[in-house]
Amino acid sequence: MSPASPDYGMPLSYRHRRHLLRLLLTVTALFGLVFFVVNLNAGRYGLMAVDLAIAVLAVAMLPVVRTTHHLRRWCLCYLVSIYAATLYALALPTTSVTVFSWVMVMPLTAHLLLGRRLGGLSSGLYLAIAAGLFLWRFGVDSVVEAPGATANIAAVTVWTYLFSYFYEASRESAERQLSQQALTDSLTGLPNRAQLEQSFRRLANAGAYPVSVLMLDLDHFKGINDDYGHATGDAVLREVGRTLSEHTRSQDVACRLGGEEFCVLLAHTDNGAARQLAERLREAIEALRCRHNDCVLYLTASIGVASSTGPGEQLDPMLHIADEKLYQAKSSGRNRVVG
Repeated sequence: MSPASPDYGMPLSYRHRRHLLRLLLTVTALFGLVFFVVNLNAGRYGLMAVDLAIAVLAVAMLPVVRTTHHLRRWCLCYLVSIYAATLYALALPTTSVTVFSWVMVMPLTAHLLLGRRLGGLSSGLYLAIAAGLFLWRFGVDSVVEAPGATANIAAVTVWTYLFSYFYEASRESAERQLSQQALTDSLTGLPNRAQLEQSFRRLANAGAYPVSVLMLDLDHFKGINDDYGHATGDAVLREVGRTLSEHTRSQDVACRLGGEEFCVLLAHTDNGAARQLAERLREAIEALRCRHNDCVLYLTASIGVASSTGPGEQLDPMLHIADEKLYQAKSSGRNRVVG
């Protein structure tokens, strides 16, 4: 997905909700025109005006929804307009009881567009108002006289609400797990390159300057794989990942880029402070004694440092500079920091 896309960097459900809202707007515009004609012929001019207004609103929202970065606001705008139109229809003495069938689909629509919390809250409030209108129009006597019909309406409405609520809850949980897997290195448990990019954008948007990055590469790691096997190499990488997590601050982002190459993103850290932290990391890795299958391995690491002092800097150029510094550290003897 292109960075220019309004869905770029958003949760997986964001794009689907955009498509769903566009579909609902199209259907709403079509049915709004149908009900406009029906109510015009029936002489229900109030409902006719409401149907026309809803159809016009739906048509006007379609091009906006296609490109907006504030999709949730427009989903809420759509739902509020539909809530208001249906509640108005429910309150009119000239409409039949069948208009209450719209009530039963609102919880599902709200949960799909707004998620579990906001969708559940808004549809719950809507259902309470609709129930009050039902009793106001038909009275308690109608419930007593036809308990089966009333129970059917209530049961279907509650079932739809609970189904949509728990479906959305399970979907959100699954999405969080998938997102976490997509942003995490499976071997070390550290963030991966994708999460590094997200974290950098978040820091840039928050103005957390100066920002620094450390590029870290284990020295002679290929020899470990060749001499002791990839299982030992994987154990070493996990140990290095744990060491980076332990020796960085809570606001820092230590990630694995691939192979034996790691990166640390440092917020509110100038070049001097970044070099000091890099030196502490180098010493911590040098002090490691990695034990695996009766083998004790000694490690060293070379680290390159790059820093940005103001807005406008992009991550890739900073990584390129840090990588050049890392190459200098390798060329000048390894096991050192260059920044």
